[in-house]
This record gives sequence, C-alpha cells and structure tokens, in this order.
Amino acid sequence: MKILLIALALVATLADATKVDYTGHKVIRVVPQTEEQLRFLLKLQEETYDFWSSPSSLGKPVDIRVSPQRYQYLISTLNKVALNHTIRFFDIGKLIKEEERNVVLRRALHSGRAFDFENYHRYSEIEAFVNELAATNPLVSSSIIGTTYEGRGIIMATLSTGSSATKPVMYFECAMHAREWVTPATCIWMMNEVATKYGSDAEITAMLDYADWLITPVSNPDGYEYTWTTDRLWRKNRTPNEGLCYGTDPNRNFDAGFGGPGASNNACSDTYHGPSAFSTEEASAFRDVLAANSGRTVAAITIHSFSQLWMSPYGYQTALPTDYAEMFRVMEISVNALTATYGTQFQYGNIADTIYIASGSSTDYAYMAEGVVYAYALELRDTGAYGFELPPDQILVTAIETFNGLKAMAKEIAAKSQ
Repeated sequence: MKILLIALALVATLADATKVDYTGHKVIRVVPQTEEQLRFLLKLQEETYDFWSSPSSLGKPVDIRVSPQRYQYLISTLNKVALNHTIRFFDIGKLIKEEERNVVLRRALHSGRAFDFENYHRYSEIEAFVNELAATNPLVSSSIIGTTYEGRGIIMATLSTGSSATKPVMYFECAMHAREWVTPATCIWMMNEVATKYGSDAEITAMLDYADWLITPVSNPDGYEYTWTTDRLWRKNRTPNEGLCYGTDPNRNFDAGFGGPGASNNACSDTYHGPSAFSTEEASAFRDVLAANSGRTVAAITIHSFSQLWMSPYGYQTALPTDYAEMFRVMEISVNALTATYGTQFQYGNIADTIYIASGSSTDYAYMAEGVVYAYALELRDTGAYGFELPPDQILVTAIETFNGLKAMAKEIAAKSQ
C-alpha cells in the first residue's frame, strides 16, 4: 500500500496540468523519391514542425510529429508534391504517459535504495550522484564547466588515476539535446562502471591507465529539466530569443560551418543555430573542455538518441576528412563490438551521408578546431519503435552495448599510440 501511495503521488507530480499535452499527436513517415520532394521537405523543416528524422537523401524515410489540429493541413500540403505518408505513432501522448508510469513505478519500488541505474532521473539527482561518487571514490572528481542561462551548473566528472598531467584524454558528452533521456542514463552508468571496476576489471583498468575519462552526463541542463517539468519533447536550451520563441540548438552552435545547411536561422525552429557561434553556454562549455586539454584529447564523443548510428565528421559537408580512413577503421571495430553484445545493428559513416547535413556540430568542431581524429557522434537505441520515449527497461542493455563499443574504440586508440 505504501508503494502504491508513493506511485500515485509521483504520477500526480508528473501529470502536472502545466505540461504540454501531446494527446493525439501523430508521427508520420514520408519517403522523398524526387529532388522536388526532398527540397520541399527541407523547406518544410524550416517551419515549426518537429522532424524526428531529417530529410537527407532520396529514398530515406523522414518522420514528422504533427498535432491533431495541423494534421489535415500537413497532409494536404504533402499531397501537393505527391508525398504519401504512413503513420508511425497514432498518439504520442499515450506513449509519454506510459513512460511516466514506468518511471514512477520504478521510483516507488526503489524508494530508499541506492541510485537506480535502470531508471530516468531529474538533473538534481544526476548532480547529486556525480558529487557523491566524487566524494567516495578517489578516481573521481567533479567540476562545473559552465553555467546555463537559468543558472544551473553543467557538471562534469573526471575519472583519472592521477598518474600524469599529460595523459591522453577521452571526453564524452551526453544530452546536448534535452529530450534524449537514454543518453544521460547511459553516461552515468558508464561512469559508475569505470569508477567502481578499475583495479578488478582488466579491460577497464588498462583503459583508464592509458587515458583520463571526462564525462558530462547532461550538457543541456535547462532543456533537460524542462522536459521533466513542462515539455517532454523539448530539444533546445532555454535561452530566450527575440520574439516569443525560446531556445537555441547547442549542437548547431559550434564554429564549424556555422549557419550552413542543416541549421536554421528561424528562432522558433528546433535546429535554430543561434545569433552567433558559441552564443550558448552549452556549446561554449564543450569548447572550453577541449581547449583546456588541447593536445591531449584523443577522443571526443557526443552521445545522442535515437537511430542506432555511429558517425564521424563531416556533418556540415559531404566531403570526407583527410583522416576518414582511420576514423572509419575504428568506427567499424567499435560498432562490431557493440553489435556483438546483443545483436543491435548500427549504421556507421560520416554524419552528412549517414544521417543528414548538420552544420555547427560538436563533432565537426572537435576535429576541425582541435584535431581530434576520433571525434564521433553516436545515436543510441532505437530505430523508432519508441523513439525518444525509450522504456526504462531498455536503459541497461543500451548502456552495456554502448560501453562495449566505446571500450573497443579506446583499446584501438591506445594500441595505435604505441
């Protein structure tokens, strides 16, 4: 009975009347077959529709969320260029409510216990976990690498044996896009694995002996917290823009082809690049971590969801980097290790060809500005069955397979340096 009362109280909290209601919202899928259709979708993306997958090439599916009020208008608009659609999700609101119930039930069952790595957590809980780990584990220290518009500190964990101030560094950032909840869940699980198994797990021990691991579990705290309190599908940060619209996409705000294709100058767009490169605290914090470790950083990994992809530069153009052969070699090894875990299939290659053109990204910046050859962008589970509402019971398998891929990557980078 006590657990039931706790669960009911939490449901009431999560179902706050001030939240955006997605009841009846659909996700439709279209597949552009002509250049005209592709251009049309690219232009449509500049409007305020929520594209869950972006138009990039002919024959590649594009998913768009649409409200009940705009559904018929969108379909008639698509029909003008002969774009037929299928419905992927009939009611996103139902999916969000199911996610809320799953989160609440696990919270009730684990009330009073240790940190639950198989559930989603508020930013304050993640902060508290990082600080506690730093206080109790000599390998871990925590620091604030930036302060957001709303005053939240962007916390980073440093995992290091402390053996050398010139050791290589591997930097991992998660949740640059607020609604991608499985990414911080994955990153804090990996953080705990490295911190608690160093000295007993030979692979982890060798990995941390070679390089310090820097992990930012939530790179966009304002946006992430907003997905809990107000709008589950919010993507950007929460900086106000001119007019009524809020937020800049931090992963379009880097000085790497800034303002080019795949980013929007419409402040209401989910891919709004901001008024200038590094106008966001989130992108600036990432930049500053790399700058502070310039010459030491051998890997810079940005972790997103969803689509099951492992990608390298470039995103801002289709041309391949000079180091692409080496990028691809390590990607292939990493993806094979990930897939060997549970059979999860990932596509891999350069960003522009694998997912879409995306200018101003952290991955391009790490390679272009800091020369980090092993700069990768990951898109974790799934391929659209749940999308951003991946159930808590898939957190652990997602984290384990991702970590296996990253361990294989780290091993290859270490071997290459010898």
